[in-house]
Amino acid sequence: MKARLHADGWLDISDRRRVRTPGNWSVQVEPADEAEALAFLLSHAFPGHRRVVKRMSAGDRRKIKLAMWADSVSERMALVDRVWRNITEPVNPPDDGGQPQLVQVIRYGDAWVYPLYLDGSVTRVLPHGGLPAPVRDKALRRRELQLDLSEG
Repeated sequence: MKARLHADGWLDISDRRRVRTPGNWSVQVEPADEAEALAFLLSHAFPGHRRVVKRMSAGDRRKIKLAMWADSVSERMALVDRVWRNITEPVNPPDDGGQPQLVQVIRYGDAWVYPLYLDGSVTRVLPHGGLPAPVRDKALRRRELQLDLSEG
């Protein structure tokens, strides 16, 4: 009979008739709620000029949930950046680098709109956190993107 000691201190006995040790299981994380995941994602500024082209998948929302729980900033930003690059595509930089340029407005349901701006060398939501939907104006409506969050 072989025995192996894992780094986490659990003893792995290779005899299959025995009960597995606690060191041999994995945690399954439930995906974050769509509205919460979108708000968390768009609360960050991202390097480069990009716009959203598709909605977040369940796997993306799981990464967002893990990012919410992350202990370090670098771990959180790595997860958030992976999701951001998965749902966006690059756009051309603005002609005038001094003024923020509206690139897209993301509307979630009837409650919130998130205007995405190219601001210098980053893409961010201005104002931070989005706007309540009734506050938006005609300039925002022209570039609005309705996210289809239905499954399928």
